[in-house]
Amino acid sequence: MRADVRTYCSLCGVGCPSVVTVDAGRVLSLEPDRGHPLGGTTCSKGRAAPEMHDHAHRLNHPMRRTRSKTDPDPGWEPLSWDDALDLIATELSRIREESGPQAVAFGRGTPGGTGLQPAEPWVQRFARAFGSPNYMTNTHLCNWARDGASHQVFGEYPLPPPDVDRSKCILLWGANPAATRINLARSIVRARQRGARIVVVDPRRVGLGGRADVLLQVRPGTDAALALAFVHLLIENRWFDEAFTRDWSNAPFLVREDTGRLLRSDEVVQGAFADTRAGGETGYVAGQSGPGRLIEYVPALGCYRGATGPPALRGRTVVELRDGRRVRCRTVFDLLADEASRCAPEEASRITGVPEGQIHDALRMMVESRPVSHYVWNGIAQHTNATQSGRAIEIFYALLGDWDRPGGNVVQPALTTARIEGEVPLPPDREALRLGLDERPLGPPAIPGDIAAYDLFTAVLEARPYRVRALLSFGGNTLINSADPLRGREALRNLEFFAQAELFHTPTNHFADVILPVTSFLETDSLVITRAGRAERRRRAVDPLHERRSDVSIVFDLATRLGHGDRFAGGDVAAAYDEVLAPAGLTWEGLSRHPEGLSVSAAQVRYEKYAAKGLHGTPSGFATGSGRVELFADGLRAHDRTPLPVHEEPAESPLSTPELAREYPLVMTNAKSAWYLHGQHRGIAALRRRDPDPTVQIHPDTAARHGIDDATWVWIETPRARVRAKAEVTPDIVPGVVCANHGWWEGCEELGMPPLDPFSEEGANVNLLMHNDVRDPISGSVPNRSSLCRVRPLGDDG
Repeated sequence: MRADVRTYCSLCGVGCPSVVTVDAGRVLSLEPDRGHPLGGTTCSKGRAAPEMHDHAHRLNHPMRRTRSKTDPDPGWEPLSWDDALDLIATELSRIREESGPQAVAFGRGTPGGTGLQPAEPWVQRFARAFGSPNYMTNTHLCNWARDGASHQVFGEYPLPPPDVDRSKCILLWGANPAATRINLARSIVRARQRGARIVVVDPRRVGLGGRADVLLQVRPGTDAALALAFVHLLIENRWFDEAFTRDWSNAPFLVREDTGRLLRSDEVVQGAFADTRAGGETGYVAGQSGPGRLIEYVPALGCYRGATGPPALRGRTVVELRDGRRVRCRTVFDLLADEASRCAPEEASRITGVPEGQIHDALRMMVESRPVSHYVWNGIAQHTNATQSGRAIEIFYALLGDWDRPGGNVVQPALTTARIEGEVPLPPDREALRLGLDERPLGPPAIPGDIAAYDLFTAVLEARPYRVRALLSFGGNTLINSADPLRGREALRNLEFFAQAELFHTPTNHFADVILPVTSFLETDSLVITRAGRAERRRRAVDPLHERRSDVSIVFDLATRLGHGDRFAGGDVAAAYDEVLAPAGLTWEGLSRHPEGLSVSAAQVRYEKYAAKGLHGTPSGFATGSGRVELFADGLRAHDRTPLPVHEEPAESPLSTPELAREYPLVMTNAKSAWYLHGQHRGIAALRRRDPDPTVQIHPDTAARHGIDDATWVWIETPRARVRAKAEVTPDIVPGVVCANHGWWEGCEELGMPPLDPFSEEGANVNLLMHNDVRDPISGSVPNRSSLCRVRPLGDDG
């Protein structure tokens, strides 16, 4: 019987409201739900979901390996679900008892680019209940540069969303929402139609870059130089929001020239302050107008003690310390101005390749079109200077002053639902065992608490800092989404036990001991609590085919077998959903009567919450160590990292490695195809017809210089490897830069397209071109988007 089911497309993290038409268990179509308050748009991938439903590449039955991991044929043998789950539970329990829970790693695919959004918090909860500190994600490559920077500057993780509907100018930096966040792209187009301005920073003219008022085509990996040029112009022209900067940031704080650290009040000689200090919490030191007037900022009070006027933003002073020494100090703002001046527009233009006039035009447009909101994504992340670039962008945004104001980036109200992943804390001694934490104590291993694939590879192959013996992963195609897949393949071969839950056969689960077939969103009822504060019960359109089960049910079954049923409602998924919803006064059954979703925000959206005063009259401030926006990160300086944002050239670049650049003269970046979700769905004929071949975009001038014609096959070569791609000669990319697409491996037999070997130069896996030997020291990101390469015709092996 034909029927329309109102649900949500959950192929990625957007969750577009959709109508799925089914007939006798067959999925016929997926269209946007134009009757939903958030509906009206669905991308090509969502429309192709019916073709994915019973595709030949889908996993349909639990299976276990019967042959060696070096054998091209795993010899898959079907298992019952009970036998498969019992085997996994037995192996993980044994390894935990013998080597501790840290010897078992858990992994997952990105919730933003896979269908894992509903399950991901439960996977994380499972890892914590099991006791493992090792939760493998792509945070270092994906969102750290923006969300980590937001955390370090404003104390907010992740970066709050842009209030596009009230913005007069929207800044898109290293982001192409038309390919990754279609709902946001749609909102920005509406804002453009009502007169909002758009500034885009991207080496390519793609998506909304084609509609931008100003498009700044930077050389990849030079984002910090551009952001610092903006900071310089704001300061030089006094266009920054002086009141916000003075009253809500640590710009007035004094920095010791001898240590490079913020001056603390307990270091200063008694009697140096404008008031007679009564003691208490150690604070920070600033100056006031007039000689020798020091004042103390006390975070617990949220104010300057004894101040008779505003603190000074600029100035040098000599301060006497308690030990009798005298030290020279300068304000944070002075030091920031000096650092930004090194990237004044003329110099920033030389570094970035962006014309100096465009830098001025973009900045003036933002200043004259406030409020400004900004959206940053992983175009700034995959570089060896990713963290500093992210901090430079957020500090520029702080100086504009539109944080948490209407039309800016607005901190959303807390949710009234239970936080699934946060309900199971790990003891501190277990947290300390997280892979990568010693090397990157201020990066993703600390916040949010994730490990990188390369740290897992090292722990498996070299037992550093200890041996990881097992991996349980949900939807993470690690060998396709990580650099140096040859080392990754060797690590997976050497794992004592590896189980993978997945929709499709992939190069990664080829090396698993057990694979579990999972349902797609079309076959699963799921609960999603969105960042916008909505609880959605996403209905399945059809019953699961074959023996597929949902990721969430697999987590609950395994957790119960491993003795953690008390953390998972005794294995009852519906009861667990009730527990999550109970604080909001909702139930899983009741939510089914609201297909549009219900708000679970604790309050209405308010603005400038940092200024709100509590019971004792103390302002809320920011969730940073100082309670202020931290333009100067004293915590970074404590770990011998630069406390102010600086531009550092990528590890490989025309400027940092000129000798290498003579042999490999082009900067290679990469991007996600709008037709696919990272490494997924190239086997779907409806999509493969639209984007049939791996490509490398190259500017006509660059192509002519290297003897390359449009639509010809070429080698992309780095000092590490080479792969093949089809040249796409286009003026939409900046000269001297080439852009490849990652994720190529899957064949599409329906169109006569065989699979590509992801481990061979005859394939198109650009991650072969990258190793993990050079990294951003804070985030651990690797330079997938700013390495040197050369491109030449396929037949040219000279």
